[in-house]
Amino acid sequence: MKKIVIILLLILMPLSIKALEYDVQSADMKVTFPDNWYVFTRENVKDNETLENLNVTEEYMNNFFTNYNAYIDALNTNVELVLRLGDKVDFHSLSDYPDEKVLEYASDFGAINKTDDYKVYTNKYKYVIVNYTSSNYHILMYATVINSKWYTYSAQKIGEFTAEEASDIKKIIDSIEYTIIEEPEEKEIVEKEVENKGDTKKLVYAYLVLVVIAIAFGLNLFILKKKRGNQ
Repeated sequence: MKKIVIILLLILMPLSIKALEYDVQSADMKVTFPDNWYVFTRENVKDNETLENLNVTEEYMNNFFTNYNAYIDALNTNVELVLRLGDKVDFHSLSDYPDEKVLEYASDFGAINKTDDYKVYTNKYKYVIVNYTSSNYHILMYATVINSKWYTYSAQKIGEFTAEEASDIKKIIDSIEYTIIEEPEEKEIVEKEVENKGDTKKLVYAYLVLVVIAIAFGLNLFILKKKRGNQ
């Protein structure tokens, strides 16, 4: 009887997926991904056997990271997530802003990407979340400012994200721990209006790069699907 109960529990209990932490020193952060993702960073490209198995060269990945100012390229069966760092801005952290100011940034990102689907998200840090489409891709983007730089995490797939996929991406974002550099001794609430033209130009620049990256992501995703299809 006891053996039957154990078997039933094994059947009914969902299988747990192991997670792996990645120390991305080049981006001053650590992040955890489920182990069913392929995760490439600037730190782990050299002599990476997984790249070899996917028929992707180190040179290709290093060029991808350099050309798009990317620091993480992670893929599972349907979704690809890329971290890109932007140029320095004149404030230290998005978390220094009150929520209403962060929402103005979210509105700017939404306007640039022609979507009303944007909001503010807070875990240990404050993020702008934007959902939009580019060509055939649906893109779910989290963006924040850490150490005076924009961090944009762009997840994309062909077709809409399922609730499970969106939840998995959120868990990845929630796992992130940043190394804060040169943090001001006293945090001041930033009262500067978001209509500052310099900031708007940076958002436009970020958008243009993300549109280009959408095409590059698709190439990596195609390679992954092709490889898995041949297995």
